[in-house]
Amino acid sequence: MLPIDTSSMTILRGDGTWPWSAWIDGDDIVVVSARATCFGGDADPQDDGSTASGISTKGNPSLIGCALPLIYTGAAKSLLAALGGSPIPRLPWRTPVEVTEGATGKTITAILVDVGPAKRTGNAIDLTLAAARKFNPNASATNFELQCSYRIRGAAKYCKGGSVA
Repeated sequence: MLPIDTSSMTILRGDGTWPWSAWIDGDDIVVVSARATCFGGDADPQDDGSTASGISTKGNPSLIGCALPLIYTGAAKSLLAALGGSPIPRLPWRTPVEVTEGATGKTITAILVDVGPAKRTGNAIDLTLAAARKFNPNASATNFELQCSYRIRGAAKYCKGGSVA
């Protein structure tokens, strides 16, 4: 993993139950040493293509998008279990997210299109099939994993006082 110095950044703790951390770096939020997986596309057996943003992953093979575990504070128990306590605040759809592969430094920019992955997975970001294939041309929704870091451009302004260390 290419080193990212977080010593001068402000940590976002959430409730401390997520297996990774996020930091405020200027106007951005940064997550380092993360694991990415893949979702969506026409052949994903666990996904009907629907996203929280309304941008479908089915029939959209060129969608360079991602899902982030945006904090959920509502009453639905399943969503609270999946997303509660995340250090990542709610963000506007289509927010740019720069994803950098740890081993090579290769970077792509994806747009935020969905919410996830769930806390139980330990993953910090999900990429659409087209985004995953920028790193591995043979990626599929059921066969892709990437050690990475990511930067959410302009996202620090959405942090509330309670989520900052």
